[in-house]
Amino acid sequence: MLAKRFLLVVLVSFFAGAITAQNADQEAKLKAAFIYNFTKYIDWGKYDQGSDFVIGITGDSPITESLKEIANQNTIDNKRITIKTIRNASEIEDCNILFIPHKSRFSLNTLLRKAGPGVLTISEEAGFAERGTAFNFVIINNRLKFEANLKAISSAGLKAGSQLLKLAIIVD
Repeated sequence: MLAKRFLLVVLVSFFAGAITAQNADQEAKLKAAFIYNFTKYIDWGKYDQGSDFVIGITGDSPITESLKEIANQNTIDNKRITIKTIRNASEIEDCNILFIPHKSRFSLNTLLRKAGPGVLTISEEAGFAERGTAFNFVIINNRLKFEANLKAISSAGLKAGSQLLKLAIIVD
């Protein structure tokens, strides 16, 4: 557990550098790395089922290719990682993680209603954590950070590790 904590701190420290100098591809790789590392600190409890770990992305996003690279080289809890582009809101139910990029093709209310228990929602749109996503990427002082909505995490039936939450900006 200490090794996981150290890895997360090193990753966040290393990758949370200035964003303004980075291009969209580098930012997407950084967000994908965060998402992958979030999984090490989330307890899915009774929702840890299925043979694959599915990360759904609502529409087109630069993060898709970065997540596919991670999926090709890693597993989550000994499960193959599948990256799925969500074209229909009904496909959300099969996901372990739902990533909501800027300007998603679906309304946030629809996505949150379809996500339901067992789905960790992660967004990158200002104000989305306050509106109900579990995590939301933000840039503060040219650094990539993330917000955490504890109520949303709990409502999804998930538990976030304290080491992860220490690094988050907690929102209501």
